[in-house]
Amino acid sequence: MQVFKTFMKIAKKKLPIVLMYAWIFIVLLIMFTAYGPQDVSFEDKSLGVSVIDEDNTDASRAVREFISKSHKLIELENDKDVIIDALYYTRADYVLVIKEGYSEKISDGQTDGLFENYKLPDSYSGVYLENDIDLYIRTLTSYIAAGNDAETAAALTAEALAYEIDVTIETFADETDGGAMSQGAYYYFRYLVYILLSVFITMLSGILITILRKEVRDRSNCSGTPSFSQTMQIIAGCIVLVLILWAVFMIIAMIYNGSVLSGNELFAVLNSFVFTLVAAGIAILVAALAPNNNLVNLISNIVSLGMSFLCGVFVDQNLLGGTVLRIAKFLPAYWYVRANDIIAGKSEIAFDSGEVMSCIGIQAIFAVALFAVVILVFRTKQTSK
Repeated sequence: MQVFKTFMKIAKKKLPIVLMYAWIFIVLLIMFTAYGPQDVSFEDKSLGVSVIDEDNTDASRAVREFISKSHKLIELENDKDVIIDALYYTRADYVLVIKEGYSEKISDGQTDGLFENYKLPDSYSGVYLENDIDLYIRTLTSYIAAGNDAETAAALTAEALAYEIDVTIETFADETDGGAMSQGAYYYFRYLVYILLSVFITMLSGILITILRKEVRDRSNCSGTPSFSQTMQIIAGCIVLVLILWAVFMIIAMIYNGSVLSGNELFAVLNSFVFTLVAAGIAILVAALAPNNNLVNLISNIVSLGMSFLCGVFVDQNLLGGTVLRIAKFLPAYWYVRANDIIAGKSEIAFDSGEVMSCIGIQAIFAVALFAVVILVFRTKQTSK
């Protein structure tokens, strides 16, 4: 077992690199959990608005009444200097002047020249209020076009726009359900993609490049150990190292989650194990193609960061563009993240064990394909030599 022992000695020397990535991973988890998405709620912002009514009709007073339901009305004189001072000292956010003739124009279906406004340049609050006014006018003119007079249309508009819809935003499956995946476990397994790729490419590829160097291989061939035995010992070393690293990350997952992983979280464990095989396959392929350890570090950063950004690790998949997602489907990390989202109730579809297993199965196909390519590359190299 000399080759196996050598494999483990090299792995021991690379342990500090693993610890460094582990600390980076833990810090990222703490940051994303502490500053990441929390319970989301939306509410209308109330602005300080002054409405100066030069028309003074029932229709113009209806506009004032509509604005008062969502915003705080502020009384100002119809004087330009007073208005500018109020805006400058932020006593008012927006000043709306309902021009004389508003009622007649709106009754005729005209929408130009109804208002004049004062606001600070590039004011977001001004855009916000103007959207409300635009919605009011479009609704009002629709009722007038339907044959209602201005007063009746104003009443119908106020009634229509007063209707509210209760919206509930769900970010995770109900954690009161014993089978649901906790928020901590979701984020842990989501960002596990980055650390698995980084650790396996950096560590496993580095070990294989070292142990398969020409001078090391020549020395091993001069020993009494058969070539087949050497190969089997290297494979055994890879298997043991992969299982140990995966087990360590699962132990960290339980510590981070604060409990033993159970229920739907077991699907996440299986998902991570299959992706571990994928990461190991990528690492071995890198070792077969990369000539030195310096190039391995570069490839590790490109693969881990690139796949994480493209496949929805650092950015939610529902925020990625259609073209990016179509490209990401050709990468195993996409199916890992999709399975994790379905398990946690973050996907557009409800939890479905069949869909989760389909995503895991696709990753398994990637793993088989990667190992087939690895075998082909190694055989090609042996043949050429």
